[in-house]
Amino acid sequence: MTAPVAPSAVGTGGRPRLRVATTNPGKRDELFRILRTALGPAAAVLDMRDLGDLPGFVPAAEDAPTYRENVVRKALAARLADPGCAVLADDSGIEVDALGGGPGVRSARWATDPRGAGLSGAGLNAALLARLGGLPPERRAARMVAWVALLLPDGCRVAAGSVAGRVAQAARGSGGFGYDAVFVLPDGRRLSEVQPAEKDMVSHRGQAVGGVVADLRRWLGLPAAAAVTGAQP
Repeated sequence: MTAPVAPSAVGTGGRPRLRVATTNPGKRDELFRILRTALGPAAAVLDMRDLGDLPGFVPAAEDAPTYRENVVRKALAARLADPGCAVLADDSGIEVDALGGGPGVRSARWATDPRGAGLSGAGLNAALLARLGGLPPERRAARMVAWVALLLPDGCRVAAGSVAGRVAQAARGSGGFGYDAVFVLPDGRRLSEVQPAEKDMVSHRGQAVGGVVADLRRWLGLPAAAAVTGAQP
């Protein structure tokens, strides 16, 4: 049985509040879009927010050895900052066979500039391409991995998704974020070249969110609906 929406979880206009536990605009927009697609018209009953309106928010340390531990930490940190809300948190990365599965869980934090500052965005893509050097396509196999945690008043559900492909030899495309511009799908397109609606159907993040949509619908008192189901570790 799903717990009712608590008064403390009610947001703008009396709608239940869902915190998407990120301050990354690209990830926020993608998760909002995936949720709206998965819920359809029912998405209008949610007051979806990221962490941007929580001044002084202290993010969880993302130094756990697994995606699962990190994503649960993120969800709990958001709940502490906004008690009573539901939370959807994500932790994701790219795993490259030639790097022994790395950078993996450290994908957002593994590379630094000459001053020791962490890289992001295009800098991380450039660092990954440099690390792989001139390896041929057949030795650049990789997968994009995402884990999500949906924290509700009656517990936490975790799901995962992944998509196989390879690392390109140069970045290309303007869509998406993170490693999308260097990740090549089996059909030869970068994730950054796939239209958003199609990307959400095939991506690691879309799969993972699909694994918790049924629980979100139950919390909202909505009837069950077909959804893409991520792995349930």
